[in-house]
Amino acid sequence: MASRPTSENDVDVLTVSDMCVDLVLSGNVRPQFHQVEQLIEKYELELGGSANIFASQFARLGGRAGVIGWVGEDLFGDFALEKLQALGVNTSRVKRHPTLKTGIGVALSEPNDRAILTYLGTIDAVQPGDLPEAMLDSCRHWHLTSLFLLQSLTDFWIDWVRLCKARGVTVSLDTNWDPGNRWQGVKDLLPFVDVFLPNEAEATALAGSADVRKAGATLASYGPLVVVKCGPKGAIAFRGEQTLQLDSDCLSISPDEIADSVGAGDNFDAGFIRAWLLGQDVEGCLQMAHRCAVSSLSRYGGIAGQLQEPIGDEGII
Repeated sequence: MASRPTSENDVDVLTVSDMCVDLVLSGNVRPQFHQVEQLIEKYELELGGSANIFASQFARLGGRAGVIGWVGEDLFGDFALEKLQALGVNTSRVKRHPTLKTGIGVALSEPNDRAILTYLGTIDAVQPGDLPEAMLDSCRHWHLTSLFLLQSLTDFWIDWVRLCKARGVTVSLDTNWDPGNRWQGVKDLLPFVDVFLPNEAEATALAGSADVRKAGATLASYGPLVVVKCGPKGAIAFRGEQTLQLDSDCLSISPDEIADSVGAGDNFDAGFIRAWLLGQDVEGCLQMAHRCAVSSLSRYGGIAGQLQEPIGDEGII
């Protein structure tokens, strides 16, 4: 394992940020064209980006997390930086981009589903040159997310995860959905990944099987601990030929308590990795992950409802 953080800019976890803000619209959000104006119930402006949500929840669980990325020289960039810093995330590796605007995702949110309109901007601004090898001296773990939005780094990741493995830095991966539905390169990464965290749709698409258990077992055969997020059905962990299922019944939330599902998977990831880095068993990691996911459902966006419950080496699950 890499050494524990020793300086103010060293952290437990580093991640490249798909840097953006989320504008979440809720209520009667299905657009009607031909110049129809309609009223919605409410909106929220919140910090967005899978990596930002992950890092924020990880920090709220008592870990040290840092993000690498760019923001624009604009109000949304100010908002993103101030929010990250207020949440305790290390932003020393975030820079201002002279030409790109800060990315934004407009989420049209219904109780059980959502559609997202995304302006890339700074989301895909990080280049391979922004990730020197020496950066791995300042973290124990690398979290890779939004694989298919970070297109400038597509060909870079295989060498990077190999380097992480060689230097004793553990790696987790959550690809998020592939807009092109091609899923290229993921299986090449998996032998160098310690924890793979797809949702059910991503796992079945990637494995080419509609059966989530077969899909999970197939992905686990590449080497990582695979944790498939199944939404209201809970989650299933696969390690080799062994499986462990966490049913959601023990940590349920009623439908009328759900604001939206934005960021629930990213918060799940943070809870799992925080507990995993503290050496807890898979069942304990699943329980903490699910608590984080459920907590986030109670508020709009991926940040406001995050679980605020620091855990240490002794754990509190």
